[in-house]
Amino acid sequence: MAKTVEKTKASLKLRAQARNGALTLRLGVKKYVLPFEVRLLTSNEYVFVHVPPSAEIMKLTQDGLEVVTDARAAEEAAKSFRRSRKRSSGKSAAPVEMPTEVAAALSKIPPGYKIGYGLDGSIRLVKTRRRRRKA
Repeated sequence: MAKTVEKTKASLKLRAQARNGALTLRLGVKKYVLPFEVRLLTSNEYVFVHVPPSAEIMKLTQDGLEVVTDARAAEEAAKSFRRSRKRSSGKSAAPVEMPTEVAAALSKIPPGYKIGYGLDGSIRLVKTRRRRRKA
């Protein structure tokens, strides 16, 4: 069942984050912040603005903002406001190479111990804590 533009706006109102001081008014050279709680959602192509009691979905164009009146375009806008749960597909970290001197020093630590620091800042061996699963 296709949603109407009004139903899409109503669902977006719940997801939008409230921002105080988002509406401003410029009179001459002075800029005033209007005391309204504005809810905004933005994406690359669309903007959703909710200023009680009105809400609009607008498309960003070269000429400015156009109000979305088509239900399919409103659904497309709602999909564009969704945040991906996937982690960014950036480059993975390069593997780190351990110098042979450090590897040789770490291999001399006996099993069941780790390196720790004393109260005076000196390095010492500390027994490793064994954690047990809670029953």
